[in-house]
Amino acid sequence: MENLFIKETLNSPRVILDQTKKRFEISGKSFPENARGFYQPVFEWFRNLPAPSAETIRLSLSFEYISSSSIIILKQLLSQIKTLIDNGASIEILWHYDLTDNDIKDTGEEYEKVVGMKFQFIPKS
Repeated sequence: MENLFIKETLNSPRVILDQTKKRFEISGKSFPENARGFYQPVFEWFRNLPAPSAETIRLSLSFEYISSSSIIILKQLLSQIKTLIDNGASIEILWHYDLTDNDIKDTGEEYEKVVGMKFQFIPKS
C-alpha cells in the first residue's frame, strides 16, 4: 500500500499516512476551498487498507481550526473508519486539542458520540 503525504498550507492540514514508519496524522487548520476534494485521497487511502491485521493504526488528529465544510467531511471520514473497525480493523483515534480551545475538544467529543467510537483525548499545553 502506498503512503500518503499532503503538505500543510495556510488553509489545509498536513496529512501523513505512512505505514512504513507507522505514522498516521492529520494536523493543522482545515478550511480548504474544496474540503471534499482535499480529503478524497484520505478516503481512498483508508478504502484501500489491506484486510484487517493485528497491527493497530493510531490516527492522530490535531486541528487548530475546522471549517463547517471540513466538519462534515471529517465526520464522513470517521464514519468510514468506524466501518473498518466494525469489520475487524484495529484503528485508534487520538484527538489532540489545545487546553485553551474548548471548541476543538467539543468537536472531538461530538464526533465520538455521533460516530459511535471511543477517542483518546490528549491535551496540548
